[in-house]
Amino acid sequence: MTEPISTAGAWTKIADTLKEWPLWLLVGGALSLSVFLVVPQFGALVSPPTRSGVLFAAVVAWILTVCRSVTPAVQAWRLWRAEARARIRFVITPIEHQCFWGVSRQTDGSVVTQVSGHFMVKNRTASALHLMTARLVKPRLSGEVLPGLLTMRAVDSHMHGTAHVSGHAIPPHQTLPVSMTILVRGAPRQKAGMLDAIIEMADADANKERVHLTIRCINSAAATQASQAGTAIVG
Repeated sequence: MTEPISTAGAWTKIADTLKEWPLWLLVGGALSLSVFLVVPQFGALVSPPTRSGVLFAAVVAWILTVCRSVTPAVQAWRLWRAEARARIRFVITPIEHQCFWGVSRQTDGSVVTQVSGHFMVKNRTASALHLMTARLVKPRLSGEVLPGLLTMRAVDSHMHGTAHVSGHAIPPHQTLPVSMTILVRGAPRQKAGMLDAIIEMADADANKERVHLTIRCINSAAATQASQAGTAIVG
């Protein structure tokens, strides 16, 4: 004699069956039931008692749709995050107590903003990383960008050098110190104190990464007075 299926077992069997349904089918069923509740022409086709049942079925269908969509949403988010991490070719970590900015007046009367800093850069790729340029993204200065300097420390010594002259590079999956100096003709609105800045570095393959940091002003009161008097200041 066949044993009757318990209520809990029946719901478990139904849940297992619905779990195998594709998401598009659940969405289609929920939308089809919702039509009878939203569109008056369709609502007139069912009697008031039946309408209550349709309402209940539509609510259950949307609950099942939401629950069924959680797993694909989480999987899609994880895939997006993994792809985003894979696109990061190198990671820049500023040594903020070794990052400075200053404004100096040149002999020709122009004003130049200098941003200098030391960083640790990790190469996340399987090939050597040749850093070529550094750019000041924030604060935005509209003046002429003067020749700056971006150097990497050698693997086997403490000597720094550029990629295009010394041939220095960061080996695959390693981290090395990097030094940078950016010179831009012009001055930010801020005159002193800590400066909120964004630096962008680019490698030989035109891959770019940015870092946000807060840098300290090195212009002393005496240097500011000398700058106003027309004396060149080393930033």
